[in-house]
Amino acid sequence: MNRTEWNKEHIEGYVLSQVKEQLQLQEDVAPDYELASYGMDSFASMNLVVAFETNFNIVFEDEELLFENFATVQDMVDRIYGKLQP
Repeated sequence: MNRTEWNKEHIEGYVLSQVKEQLQLQEDVAPDYELASYGMDSFASMNLVVAFETNFNIVFEDEELLFENFATVQDMVDRIYGKLQP
């Protein structure tokens, strides 16, 4: 898929799979649930950012790399989707 073909549903599926893998979760994660309660820390968050940048061929600026900007799956999806828009 090229960057214009990614819709929020596709992005969410990818983000959810990466979050579950990074946090070693078996259960599903609600998109609006705070990931810190699942054990997300800044290290895990940055690992996800690298995966997102690589997979979606995007770059997050330094000022965007705040833990609270990636607190939920929905936050991540919205940020990625925004980067993919022309």
